[in-house]
Amino acid sequence: MHKLRELLTKKPVFEYENITNFQGYKSAAVFLPISIKNQDYSILFLERSKNLYSHSGEICFPGGSFENNDVNLLNTAYREMKEEVGVKQENIQLISPLSKEKTRTGYIIQPFIVLIKEETEIKVDGEEIVDYSFISISDLMSMKNKRKYYFLSNELLINKPAYIINYQLIWGATASILEEFLKIIVSEDDRYKQ
Repeated sequence: MHKLRELLTKKPVFEYENITNFQGYKSAAVFLPISIKNQDYSILFLERSKNLYSHSGEICFPGGSFENNDVNLLNTAYREMKEEVGVKQENIQLISPLSKEKTRTGYIIQPFIVLIKEETEIKVDGEEIVDYSFISISDLMSMKNKRKYYFLSNELLINKPAYIINYQLIWGATASILEEFLKIIVSEDDRYKQ
């Protein structure tokens, strides 16, 4: 957890870039929200409604599609965090951006690591998001919870990282973003020891 503590104390640097169209892809942004309670570090995950057209019932990070009023992708993530779980910008500390994630459903997602201030209340909107959970980073780092998820894309068999925790599957862009974050805070060798 030394690398995580070091990351959380760094001054955030993010260049506000223009929103550009990447060959027909739509721009989106998500937060990877970290919470610290009693010296335990955990990440906030949301559960999407089964009634949604796309990604129904999936586990995700707070976030969504860029809207023109957002001006930039960081504002997209702030807006979505407030809409989905009622957490305002003043209760969020920006830590760092992660690499953009291109999805098979036509999005390019800009993730941001953020720290949720203590005593912040989470209140799901009940329409798009139906539930939430905080999952301990130590559980996410444990190799017993990591899997490979296989699927067909353009007649090719693809495998991507996935996690099964508390009988919930975390896969797709969410798992890829999580995987990059975990590689930043702990070496692969240390993960295999657990």
